[in-house]
Amino acid sequence: MNHILITTALQAEAQPLIEHYQLEKKQCSANIFYFQRGVITCLTTGVGEKNVRKRLGAFLNETVCRNTILMNMGIAGGNQDATEIGKLYLINKITDEKNGKVWLPDALLKTGLPEMPLSSVSKGVTDGGNQYAGLVDMEGAAIFETAVQFIPVHCLVFLKIVSDHMDVILDSPEQVVSLINKRLPEIDGLISLMQNSGLVRTPLLNDQHEHLLNGLKKSLKLTATQTYQLKDKAEGFIAVQNDDIAFLSQYLKVEIKTKQERTKIFHEICTSLSA
Repeated sequence: MNHILITTALQAEAQPLIEHYQLEKKQCSANIFYFQRGVITCLTTGVGEKNVRKRLGAFLNETVCRNTILMNMGIAGGNQDATEIGKLYLINKITDEKNGKVWLPDALLKTGLPEMPLSSVSKGVTDGGNQYAGLVDMEGAAIFETAVQFIPVHCLVFLKIVSDHMDVILDSPEQVVSLINKRLPEIDGLISLMQNSGLVRTPLLNDQHEHLLNGLKKSLKLTATQTYQLKDKAEGFIAVQNDDIAFLSQYLKVEIKTKQERTKIFHEICTSLSA
């Protein structure tokens, strides 16, 4: 059964799921808590790009992400002419308004949900948002860009419930909880679908990539966790950059004599794959 990592920006978005699945509070580090039971994990990232990159990045760095599907779920503002308040949408396109980058989630799941594009902005939109054709949030782009370094692009699922038509800032936890609870049966069905789907680990790496990564594992004497993380980052690099990882072959001739040397080289490789 696949592991489902649910991310939300707000605790109020997570609370119905925590209660429904009876998730238990756990600690990843001094400042990062999450909730988990069995193969379902829930992490609250906080609002905005900086919080996402800090908290989600740190969490994924400490997590072995094999067999993981990330599901980002939360509220979003919606175009008045194209969306319905309270309705659940599957995101098929994410645009980072700050830099114009476009991300294309491609989970290959037949959810039956209506699909909608999502724009990630730096501050809340309350003027009606006529310039946005679909939905608006503040975290989607950062979540995708951070997660894809660890989890294959086809294992990233984005779900949004329309909370407003970009004319108000919804800051009532009770209202948020109510919106999530009303869609909980649908969300539960989707999580069950993802848990039992065959899309996890549909290969993005070809035989040459696998051969290179195996060579790096041996020459750099990587641990099992480092090996998993290297593969995840390589898949993320290929998915995002649409480029090859042949440049990593330069590390095949590196001689590792200490754990400190291995850690230094491994960090250097991960940095190059995250650029």
